[in-house]
Amino acid sequence: MANYFYHLLMGRMLGPVDYGVLSALISLVYLLSIPAATLNLVLVKFICGFKGEENQAAIASFFRTSFKKVLPFSLVFLLILLFFVPFLASFLHLPSFLPLILILLAFFISIFLIFNRAFLQGLLRFGWFSSVGILEIFVKLTIAFLLVFWGFKVNGAVLGFLLGITASYLFTFIPLRLLFLKEVQKVKIKIKGIFGFALPVFFSTLAFTSLYSIDVVLARHFLPGPQAGFYGALSVLGKTIFFITSPVITVVFPLAAQSYAAGQKYRHLLWMSILLVGGLCLILNFLYFLFPVFIIKMLYGGQYLPVAPYLGFFGIFLSLYSLSFLMVNFFLSLGKTKIVFLPVAAGFLQIVFIFFFHQNIFQIILISMILTTCLFLGLLLYFFQSEKK
Repeated sequence: MANYFYHLLMGRMLGPVDYGVLSALISLVYLLSIPAATLNLVLVKFICGFKGEENQAAIASFFRTSFKKVLPFSLVFLLILLFFVPFLASFLHLPSFLPLILILLAFFISIFLIFNRAFLQGLLRFGWFSSVGILEIFVKLTIAFLLVFWGFKVNGAVLGFLLGITASYLFTFIPLRLLFLKEVQKVKIKIKGIFGFALPVFFSTLAFTSLYSIDVVLARHFLPGPQAGFYGALSVLGKTIFFITSPVITVVFPLAAQSYAAGQKYRHLLWMSILLVGGLCLILNFLYFLFPVFIIKMLYGGQYLPVAPYLGFFGIFLSLYSLSFLMVNFFLSLGKTKIVFLPVAAGFLQIVFIFFFHQNIFQIILISMILTTCLFLGLLLYFFQSEKK
């Protein structure tokens, strides 16, 4: 939800052209954060295993060992990305390198924010987990609002984004300080087991992040400046569905993983989650189709009204995306990794079809909507077939 309010405020203050630049930059961060998001799920799964054994010393050791492994790879990755700044700026039609450099620094710090949040999630510290998000949105909104108001435009918005992530990362060490007080216990972790789980998680994260973000990046590349800004605003409004339903998915993964590891019943978690997420999606889509003009005017302002006819269709796309994301994460929490080929195929086809068919906003939405429909139906079919076996 933090990014949602940030996008609404920046969309109003920057206008369609500059906001198109900002939304493309943030979508780029989502794509670059795929390895970190993969690490998040891997960490949560192993932390849940240690927590189920009530082995706090092992969790403390796992935290320190994992951090030492992540840091050098992250630094190398950042240096490589900085080398490609001129190419990325040209692809996104950016007038300056500065916002891109700032957003890459935000990406670098976000890796470690995701790392710490994974331990909060795995330890079921959901209160602190939510507090981190609240602090991030407060710092991000306050600084971005002031800097954009003072005339720094996209650079100010990106700097607010960077400082919000930095503040929330430092804040995570308050609830995690107990890990530094625990006696360190050497933990034997099978690298083969981690890699065997991490690889399919990586491809799943790659696919879902691509489905969620690549359309905005490609819209920035293919569509005229104002149209790209309109699409960025439409994307955020549609993603309200995912922002609202994502807490359900965040809670289900560790609960299902722990229940499965303990030999307890877990299938009811999936059905309860689908009913809850599906119900929320229906309500929001109903509002999107009936009151698109009112919603856009209230949240983004009258300058974004040209996208009103497309809001309901984008809502369908994000509803199917959210349900598919829920199901794949549920399967992964049980260690069922073969299913990732379905979202990977959907993500690949989305890029291919948008590359060839990008005449207008609706054409891009239609491609995503059709592919997520096929993805969700495929996941349901896989579930029922696996239940029969």
